[in-house]
Amino acid sequence: DIDPEYSLGVKELERQRTIERLQREGLMGLQRELPMSALPYRLAVISAEDAAGYRDFMRHLHENPYGFSFETELYPALMQGVDCPSSIITALDAVLDGMQECAAGPQGSGYDAVLILRGGGAKLDLACFDDYELALNIAQFPIPVIVGVGHDHDYHVADMVAHTPLKTPTAVAAWLNERM
Repeated sequence: DIDPEYSLGVKELERQRTIERLQREGLMGLQRELPMSALPYRLAVISAEDAAGYRDFMRHLHENPYGFSFETELYPALMQGVDCPSSIITALDAVLDGMQECAAGPQGSGYDAVLILRGGGAKLDLACFDDYELALNIAQFPIPVIVGVGHDHDYHVADMVAHTPLKTPTAVAAWLNERM
């Protein structure tokens, strides 16, 4: 007789419905089936240009003690609020367009991975990463998507459908450096 909306909250109920829908549609493991480049260094980064998490990531990645070189291209997006999911989806579309331009060029290459980065914040600020449409786009993206959103206690639907979920933008940089 307990009303789940009252006990779980509307956002958590929406999140659970999104997870169930993605599971029913067979989308939860699609990204993990994609092969990851042994040395991913060509990276499309989706983040807010002025975000501290993005700046931390860039510093940690490019100022690594090993001298590894990475190619990063920023695709700016809103990383919180009602327009966050559609903004990230627009950035993902722009990455695809950029990949097609790269493939047509003399090098014939695109990106090794797409990174979605946002530092921590309040639970409601990060709720946009539980959006169905965003998760759908991540799950069906043709190259590996690495998500570094929040802190170690944050786990979103975007993490669940990503190729590689990591706890923070800096953790993503550390992971990339360790792979190299």
